Amino acid sequence: MIIECERCHTKFNLDEDLLNESGSMVRCSICQHVFTAFPPKVKPEIEEVSTEKKEEDVIPDLDKTIVTKALEGIGQGEEEGIEAISFEDISQLDSGFFKEQEKKEAKIDIDEAVDRAAQGEDRIQAREEGEREEKIEKVKESAKPQPIVEKRRRSALWITIWLIVLLLVGSAAALFVFKPDLLLESFPSLKKPLSKEQVFDMGNKRLSIKKDPADLKGSFVDSEKAGKLFVVRGLIINNYPDKRSFIRIKSSILDSKGKVVKSEIVYAGNPISDKELLSLSMVEINNRLMNKFGKDKVNTNILPNSSIPFMIIFSDLPEDISEFTVEPISSFSAKK
Repeated sequence: MIIECERCHTKFNLDEDLLNESGSMVRCSICQHVFTAFPPKVKPEIEEVSTEKKEEDVIPDLDKTIVTKALEGIGQGEEEGIEAISFEDISQLDSGFFKEQEKKEAKIDIDEAVDRAAQGEDRIQAREEGEREEKIEKVKESAKPQPIVEKRRRSALWITIWLIVLLLVGSAAALFVFKPDLLLESFPSLKKPLSKEQVFDMGNKRLSIKKDPADLKGSFVDSEKAGKLFVVRGLIINNYPDKRSFIRIKSSILDSKGKVVKSEIVYAGNPISDKELLSLSMVEINNRLMNKFGKDKVNTNILPNSSIPFMIIFSDLPEDISEFTVEPISSFSAKK
């Protein structure tokens, strides 16, 4: 028959004739476990033991146990893997020797199981930490900016900078062509250094009076409100290379000895007709002549080589009048 160890579940081939119907105690040769084996198709019957029986009645019949049969059949019917229990084993069994052995072995097994469980937990923890570190490394790697994106950003930044530079250069070129004065005003370093003549120029050195008697002349006018007046009329020319504004002119009356007896300074571009002179007071006349913009703003943005008219009026005239002089006093560049 095939018998199986209760502990290690090792199977052995055992002659069923060696077993009692009530069961026989056997020991596994692999794990040394002692257990009771029964013959096949026989259910163990539990006999009721009377308390009145004598102690000697309880002792099993040695002739019917596996011990006797084993002793009788040594070398004959013993199967490999199953050992018969000797009398010494029975005494040890009664003394609890086998139970102590089983406890020691069980303790060893439990310690080994605990060690294996601890090692398993360590391996699981190490694996989890490794996976966690891998995730952290992946997150860090994904958080790093990609070089391609960085290159694209840098290229876009350089393109923007170049576009701004080209726009500024184009604007400067347009100002140089169409508005050079504005460009020089915005960038004073582009201006040429002034010469000594320009430094001390009050804006009159390149202004000239037309000396032709047809253009420059003086006459007397009797005004009802202002009285007797001496009027000087003429033209002034802008010889500067730029536009000029707010030109002022000075005229003086000389006596017979060439001494200046009276002078007046006015702004050019304020002509007054003879008819108006007859009806205007001297205050009104002076207010008209001191308009720096001139009539209809003719005294602003005067182009190079262009001329505008001027008029100077004297009142309260001296008795000795011999001649008069006219000269430019000042002007300003049109950008000012």
